[in-house]
Amino acid sequence: MKISKLTKKEEEIMSILWDSDKPMSANDIMNASNGICLNTVQQTLHKLLKINYIHISNIELNKKSLTRLFRPSIDEADYFSFFINKSAFAKLASNFIKQSDNEETLKELSNLIAKKRAELKG
Repeated sequence: MKISKLTKKEEEIMSILWDSDKPMSANDIMNASNGICLNTVQQTLHKLLKINYIHISNIELNKKSLTRLFRPSIDEADYFSFFINKSAFAKLASNFIKQSDNEETLKELSNLIAKKRAELKG
């Protein structure tokens, strides 16, 4: 997948989808936004579909019409990490670890590091 920088509106809509634990319709997205009109939501969804950042996960009946439900096709962390250079990425990871107070998260990170080290050793 080719990664391209999102506009402010595209990023706002993607953030809404990333934060949702279920597929959302254009109307759901409009209601969750900070005042984006339905027409703008629909146009932006069309563009996001075209560049494969989202996909239609389901179609359901809403009152008397069919409604498409959308899900992100790209993970939020994958999107943002594409635009961060390796030096800044390492600093962010280090800063996150220093500020983390969740033992489970730190254990998960430690396991990921051990797994990556094993892969590198071959």
